[in-house]
Amino acid sequence: MDSEQYPHRGFMLDTGRKFFPLQAILDLLTVLHENNFNVFHWHIYDAECFPITWPDDLGLTNASIKHSHTSKHYSPGDIQTVIAHAQRLGILVYPETDMPGHSDIWGLWKKHLVVGKPHLKRPQAQLDIRQRETYDHVASLVTTVDRYFGSPLHHFGGDEVAYIWQTEDDNKLFEGFLHWLKTLLPIKSLILWDDPLYDEEKRIELSKDWIIQTWHNGATQGMLNKEHRVIVSESDAFYIGNSDKDKIASFQFPDDPKVLGFEVVWFTSEGDDPYDFRENWVMEPIKAASQIRRKRM
Repeated sequence: MDSEQYPHRGFMLDTGRKFFPLQAILDLLTVLHENNFNVFHWHIYDAECFPITWPDDLGLTNASIKHSHTSKHYSPGDIQTVIAHAQRLGILVYPETDMPGHSDIWGLWKKHLVVGKPHLKRPQAQLDIRQRETYDHVASLVTTVDRYFGSPLHHFGGDEVAYIWQTEDDNKLFEGFLHWLKTLLPIKSLILWDDPLYDEEKRIELSKDWIIQTWHNGATQGMLNKEHRVIVSESDAFYIGNSDKDKIASFQFPDDPKVLGFEVVWFTSEGDDPYDFRENWVMEPIKAASQIRRKRM
């Protein structure tokens, strides 16, 4: 039996729940390079915070500065600094613009853009995808982020969406929104979390060229059965805070060429220190993941 590296060996960092200074991200990338990672998935914003320069009038950025846990944000120059450092290390950087969930901060910018009452400590709001203005803003955001990153990969999230729009068919509304997102970046490889295809109440039909990132435990084989390429991040084994070397070493990857690889995932919290990646509870999963190989008979 032979073995080889997976082509996608990734780490996801959430800078929405905890802002990471630029130098901390650069130092993290160096650690990832030293441990055989070649992809950095930047979950750059979340419900609590929008630390990016956008839109042109900085409306959402300024709402984040005023209301979120940090007054800081990443400029286009900061993003380019990260990308340039990553390129020197052989690491691909790609962005996640998570939607339509995880959108409370949008409601503090323009309350009519969300459904549900926005709350940065107990997030529950979602983009109101019933109205044209929301689509206009989303298109502008995606175009802007794509210009900043210029990556062949783009993650649209799609996770933890509740059917709270109160239309005749919220499932059809959400499915149509996902199809529309695909038209914004027609030549990119697009990624979603597994929720649209995993949640029992959802009946979503997706084009098979969507890549699915699995976070629900046991979801990977089901996504493969639906003929999607998969990035494995099942939460028990690959989420920082849950993960350790034994869980990663014992994880059974399906023997399927549609498994592109894995990502270790760090959904941060406000109490985290940006340099916690030097601590054992983060470094142990990183080091363990560096040993993952695809088995070949």
